[in-house]
Amino acid sequence: MQENNSKKRIYIEKFASFVPTETQTKPDVSFVPMLTRRRLSYVSRMVVLVSDRISRDSNGNRLASCKVTFASQFGEISQQLKISQTLIDTGTVSPAHFSLSVFNAAIANASILETNTAGYSAVFSGKDAFTTGLADCIAALENETGDSRSFIFADELIPETYAPVAGVPYPNAVCALALRLTTDDSKADPALKNIDIVKLLDNLKTLQKNFDTAAEQALAFLCAVNMQKG
Repeated sequence: MQENNSKKRIYIEKFASFVPTETQTKPDVSFVPMLTRRRLSYVSRMVVLVSDRISRDSNGNRLASCKVTFASQFGEISQQLKISQTLIDTGTVSPAHFSLSVFNAAIANASILETNTAGYSAVFSGKDAFTTGLADCIAALENETGDSRSFIFADELIPETYAPVAGVPYPNAVCALALRLTTDDSKADPALKNIDIVKLLDNLKTLQKNFDTAAEQALAFLCAVNMQKG
């Protein structure tokens, strides 16, 4: 990733997040067809929700598709546990269930629902997944021909079965965050136009040792964006 003197200034075009609360514990994906919705894991539901929000304009119309960088520390960890348990119990794995347990299943589901054929990359770098993923997205946007690219991060609650060996405090932080970034200042969200996304990322990197999980990094980023809104 280039430093702050990059030739291309990066702006936030669209921004969305989901953080579960006592009053809203689950992401509302009622807009997804029932048969598809039933197959989505919790983390996939979060990703589908925030991805849909940044993929539409203020009138609800679908924006032009753009490439996506997806990042997560744990991915489809709950689905993976189900697969492992089934394998232990029966010695077999359903191909359909397996396809929903791979790391990139969440962003694949979102891309299919949005008919986004622009392509995506998936970044896995442990507890630094948020900052690494955002850096990857920014670097790609600075060097590719398109003027928009999305970054999506999400992590769900790890199964309690994994708590003793996960290496992170339990219960862990849970959230999903999505950014549609652009180099076109005319597309920038006026309320977020003055935010220097590269500087914000660099500041977050200097504090990485203070976080136990990538989701904690994402929540810190979310707070910083909300504080700097115009």
